[in-house]
Amino acid sequence: MPFTPTRAETHALQRSADRVALRIIRTCRIPRHEQEDLRQDLLTDLFARLKGFDPARGELGPFAAACFDHRAIRLTERILRGRATMAPISLDDPQPGGEGLTIGDSVAEADGYGAWLGQPTDAFAAAERRIDLDRALGTLPAETLPLCAELTERSPHELAKASPTSRATLYRHLRELRLRLLVAGIPATA
Repeated sequence: MPFTPTRAETHALQRSADRVALRIIRTCRIPRHEQEDLRQDLLTDLFARLKGFDPARGELGPFAAACFDHRAIRLTERILRGRATMAPISLDDPQPGGEGLTIGDSVAEADGYGAWLGQPTDAFAAAERRIDLDRALGTLPAETLPLCAELTERSPHELAKASPTSRATLYRHLRELRLRLLVAGIPATA
């Protein structure tokens, strides 16, 4: 029959697991709110090993302390190893064996931060887009150019708040501007 600890032994095991969990927290410099999860992990490991405990060969306290210490070592190693793989590096750090190249030089534009944010990543497509916009701006009437210049610095909402014209008039001008750009070959998402 497997060993079952008494209520008093269970409380003593929980206090001991709390102390070991705090030691892991201090060693690994992790937040204090992780203590409960660590304590649960330690106790789960101990209870899985209780089938190997023989009260005739020793007391529960030293057996539990040995189990907690072994599990704590494994948890600490796992936490520190995971932290080491996630160490921040700079794009300006030299690339190992790169003869003056930086880590940023090895990151393709399509894999960079801008791609994660949904920005266009093709430099040629961006240059072509800029040329198309310049050509389209040349076809617009002169009275719409100040509105275009304002839109490069402020949102339509900000313009409507600051403008003496009504919001409806501003949005009508924006709709006409979008149509003119669409005729010039620039879709509304530009």
